[in-house]
Amino acid sequence: MILSVVMIVSPSAWSRGILAFSEKSYFHIFEIASRLLLGGVLWLFAGRTSYPMFFTVMAAMFVFAGVFLIFLGVERHRAFAVRAASYTRLFRSAGFASLAFGAFVVFAAFC
Repeated sequence: MILSVVMIVSPSAWSRGILAFSEKSYFHIFEIASRLLLGGVLWLFAGRTSYPMFFTVMAAMFVFAGVFLIFLGVERHRAFAVRAASYTRLFRSAGFASLAFGAFVVFAAFC
């Protein structure tokens, strides 16, 4: 949710962050591992939430994204990140959507 606030408050800072992160040597591996890990955790706990189907679908999407990035490869992934960083006018809206999603996940985790 903190990253969502960054997207809302300063889309240009978010864009610079994407570009800087895409230059790191661990960028591709981190993106894959984080998606697979998050997908696995969501899948593991989906049945314990008030919205098991929703979290199962979200888990599947994260796992799919992680596997997709493996097949995409580091160079195409980096090129995509650079291209995505140019869409600064969309970051604020995406930040609001992301913030709402994060708030829902926290709500669902405790209800």
